[in-house]
Amino acid sequence: MNRYENIVIIDADVGEDDRKALMERLEAQISRQNGVLIEFDNWGMRKLAYEIRKKRQGHYLRIDFCGEGEVVSAMERTLGHDHRILRFMTIRTAENVDPESIKSQDEPQQSEEKPAEPAEPKTAETETSSVQAPEAAEEKE
Repeated sequence: MNRYENIVIIDADVGEDDRKALMERLEAQISRQNGVLIEFDNWGMRKLAYEIRKKRQGHYLRIDFCGEGEVVSAMERTLGHDHRILRFMTIRTAENVDPESIKSQDEPQQSEEKPAEPAEPKTAETETSSVQAPEAAEEKE
């Protein structure tokens, strides 16, 4: 199996329900072709670098998956026929990979990315006591 990454730009005028239906359709298509979905990353609405079909914004999706060439062919055929898709691009990122090992590698990284606990706010007393004027430091000596 090869690992692929697909970037899809959906028309900004498409509603949330249609976008979700399209995402579910792509997920089903990957699994139907014996592919393995690694990650479905929703980048949200972004400004396009140039106009595409008189549109200045698009909704970006990144799909990371493993599969054979049939998966890519079916997915690109679906995306090419859908009028809601402004652009898409698929690239192969790795050859002969094990999808299960990729998923297990991604899981520990996600658990490490927990947000840090907020530090205690400094009060005016602690800030002034830790920073002294040079004259005050000389007087103590």
